[in-house]
Amino acid sequence: MSTSITPGEPSLEPLARGVGFRLSRISRTLRSQWASELADLSLNPPEAAVLRGLAEHPGSALRELARILASDPMSAKRCVDGLERRGLVVSGHRASDRRPRTLTITDDGQTLVRELNRRMRAREHRLARLLTKDERDTFARVLSTLERELDIDQPRSTKEIL
Repeated sequence: MSTSITPGEPSLEPLARGVGFRLSRISRTLRSQWASELADLSLNPPEAAVLRGLAEHPGSALRELARILASDPMSAKRCVDGLERRGLVVSGHRASDRRPRTLTITDDGQTLVRELNRRMRAREHRLARLLTKDERDTFARVLSTLERELDIDQPRSTKEIL
């Protein structure tokens, strides 16, 4: 099969130089490293994100939590169900109405969130040391631009929860 290029058509960049490929590769690497850091807690990255998301947005309904995490509701539900079975999260209804169940972190879950936050701070510190302050500021602006231009909801706080 020929992969010839029509005259005047721009040539494609080699795969390893493509921005999307490189961002995906970095994302996969960071996620794999985070999964390794969570293994001794018997958590995976999505479960850790749910706990951290609920810590930042206590009493969220499942759909709201999924939106905050940029996840589909079924994936968020599977994580919440597993965390409920472990006694880390409980669900209930708002006292004022019977709308969708709200999610609350238990005392055991709060203890785990404190450890997650400690590990995330250490992780962020290690990542921050890889770039100068100017590079970090520029990178943050570039990420914000990409999120805006790709119509991706930007986090409500500066804390990264995934």
